[in-house]
Amino acid sequence: MMLVPTFLYSAGMLGRAPMFEGDVRKEMTCITCDGLGRTAEDESCPTCRGRGVADFIIPGPNRPLQMIGTVKDASDKPVEGAEISTRQAEGDQTPLVLKTNEDGQFGIKLPPGAYVMTVSAPEKGSVTESIVVEVNASPLPARGTETLHELKREFRLPK
Repeated sequence: MMLVPTFLYSAGMLGRAPMFEGDVRKEMTCITCDGLGRTAEDESCPTCRGRGVADFIIPGPNRPLQMIGTVKDASDKPVEGAEISTRQAEGDQTPLVLKTNEDGQFGIKLPPGAYVMTVSAPEKGSVTESIVVEVNASPLPARGTETLHELKREFRLPK
């Protein structure tokens, strides 16, 4: 298994969530509105469009998770331009490297597995952490192109 940059995962039919090996698409009672077809604000449910049932994806073992990370320094301020290097824990492949935005945030899609992430910034130091991404089998709405479970993570640099 190898890491693939985020933009490759969003490929797919317009308006439909991409399917990954092992995923199952199934029509079932809407989990967003509990099959009522209405939201708490008495508006039509955006997931099932008021029908009470909708297509959902039951994630398989290869469906990635969207990691949303924030990098902060020792004084709890976001670090812009911090470098995040991600590689699988096993093997000797080239790491995927990205940088944080002005709010110290980054996003990466990771398939289930074990990873090593090193976060560093000039004059702020570095930190290395092991991350395990586990399969999340909770159903996901099948509408839209970005249908992934999220994994939030904060990294704190020593300086």
